[in-house]
Amino acid sequence: MAIQLFRRKNRTESDGQGEQLVPESQTEEIQELVLQEPGVGDKALKIEKEKVDLKNDSARIAYLQRLYEAIQEAKNQCGDIKYEYAQVTSYLRDIQLIDQAPPEEKTELYAAARRIVELMAERQRLQRQKYKMTDAQKRMMENNEASVPEDCSKLKGYEDYQIKIKNDLRQLGSEKNLLLADKRDIIRRQRALKTIGKVLSLILVAVGTMMLALLYLFQIDIAVPFVATAAFAFVIAAIILNEARKNRIDMVITEKKCNRAVFLSNRVKIKYVNNVRTLDYMYHKYQVRNATELEFVYGQYRKAKKEWAKQRESTVLLNESNQVLLRELQRLGLKDRDIWFAQAKALVDPKEMVEVRHELNVRRQKLREQLDYNTGVMEDCLEEMEAIRDKKPEYAEEVERILGK
Repeated sequence: MAIQLFRRKNRTESDGQGEQLVPESQTEEIQELVLQEPGVGDKALKIEKEKVDLKNDSARIAYLQRLYEAIQEAKNQCGDIKYEYAQVTSYLRDIQLIDQAPPEEKTELYAAARRIVELMAERQRLQRQKYKMTDAQKRMMENNEASVPEDCSKLKGYEDYQIKIKNDLRQLGSEKNLLLADKRDIIRRQRALKTIGKVLSLILVAVGTMMLALLYLFQIDIAVPFVATAAFAFVIAAIILNEARKNRIDMVITEKKCNRAVFLSNRVKIKYVNNVRTLDYMYHKYQVRNATELEFVYGQYRKAKKEWAKQRESTVLLNESNQVLLRELQRLGLKDRDIWFAQAKALVDPKEMVEVRHELNVRRQKLREQLDYNTGVMEDCLEEMEAIRDKKPEYAEEVERILGK
């Protein structure tokens, strides 16, 4: 798969026909809307453990199933990342083969690359007169022409999905805060009931003591006050017990809602991090700031391509040089040879080759970070399942059955 390796150059504002790039303010607004995290960092997006009653069979099995699903999702992400990582690593190995080749074996290679650079420079000079795109973007379009339309659609879908995920994160965060506030309110009410019960108990003890004193000291009949006091105490006790029961029920319901919110928040966090890093990688890969700019650049490229079709005077020489370049690269043992047609300048300019290597290392680092994140998710979930399995033999059977899928 041919990919764009060079850094993005500065853009000019318009071409000879007045073609305009996507407005700067619009592209920055879209990028900020999609990539900016909603007030949280990677630490806040780490997976949280749910509070689950492991003695409850249905809750325990459901929790194990959720852990298994998180492992599978992270595993699928790792598979896609490793495929792209292997491609980037292959390009770096090819560069190493070129660097390690003896100078006498690279004479024809450099000569062919130099001819390609000169011919391409002339063509690019004519192309830049009418169409608005950077050199890096033009090379990217040439290298990925077949996949750009599909990637445009994917990138726009990722951006739309990112906005939805951010809204879900905010909504879940608000919901968790409301549930925590409800828990604090229930605890406050329960404490208030305890205080009221203690105060009323002291009052009843005092009243009972007073009535007993009146009975024994002054021989006053206390039957009616005693019955009234007992009835009052019974009614108050019933009210307090009923309110306490309601608070316990409310606390159980609120705790279940909190666990559900934590579970949903964990799922959204995983999707959020993966989507953000996928977007960041695609932006870096295509040297654009958003899908709108990619569509614009691709449209410019398609228009320019029609004009380039009329400028074929140097086609024969260019094809011959490409064949020489391909033969020399094959002789050196390069695996991905076709991409060097559009990157011949890197073969004759050491600074350009340094930039190529740097860009590939940056891309590989981004992939490694995303791979590490998903690996961490799998490890955390497996550790949690392992901890549950170690508690009881029947738990171990359930864990093995779920993992056995």
